[in-house]
Amino acid sequence: MNESTERIAVFTPEVFEVADLDKAKGVILTGEPGTTTDERWAKETPFLAADIAEQLALNAESRVLDYGCGIGRIAKELIEKCGCRVIGVDASRAMRELAPGYVLSDRFIIWSPEVLEQMLKRGLQFDCAISLWVIQHVLDPEHVIRQIESSLPASGLFYALNQRSRCVPTDQGWVSDGFDVLTALAAVFTELDRYPLPDSVATPLLANQSSIQVLRRRS
Repeated sequence: MNESTERIAVFTPEVFEVADLDKAKGVILTGEPGTTTDERWAKETPFLAADIAEQLALNAESRVLDYGCGIGRIAKELIEKCGCRVIGVDASRAMRELAPGYVLSDRFIIWSPEVLEQMLKRGLQFDCAISLWVIQHVLDPEHVIRQIESSLPASGLFYALNQRSRCVPTDQGWVSDGFDVLTALAAVFTELDRYPLPDSVATPLLANQSSIQVLRRRS
C-alpha cells in the first residue's frame, strides 16, 4: 500500500539576499497584476512617507525604528521630509550592505536584528517605529512584534503595513502558515486606526489585500 507523505515547507530567507539594487527593489515591492515594481515604488513611497510623518508627528528630533527597512526606501524619504533619525533593521545582509549607499545620510544607520536585540537589552528605546510589508514574511512574527513593542516607551506609536494574510518564503514558494498578523498586533498594542492603501496608490487588488495599522504601546 502506498503512503502519501506531506512535505513540510522550509523557510528560505535567501530570497532577500539580492545581488544589486534593482533586484532588491523587485523583492521589496514585487510586481503584481496591473502594476510593476517601478510603478509601486513611485506611488506608494511618497504616500507612505507623508502618511507616516503625519500619523507619527515626526520632526527633526524624532528617532525612528524602521524594522525590515530593506535598502531604506522609506527611511530615505522620511529623513529628507522630516530630518528625523532612522535606525534601520534588516535580517538580510545584502540589504544591509546596499542601504547606506541608497539612503546616503548620516542620520541613518542599519543593524541586524541581533544587534537590535542587544541594544534593547541595554535599554535603548525609540520615539516610534515603522514596519512595512515585513511581519507578513518573517519566520517568528510573535517574536518580532514583541521586539518592536520593547523598543518603544509607554504610549510610543507604531505604524505597520501588512498583507491581510501571511506570505512566507519557503522552498515550496510563498505560503501562509495561518498566523493572523493584524489580530496579533491589535492584541499587543492599542489599535488607533486601521485602513487599506488608497486606490490612488495601489491597484484594487493590492488595496484590498493591504492593511495599515496605527498602534500605540500600552502603558
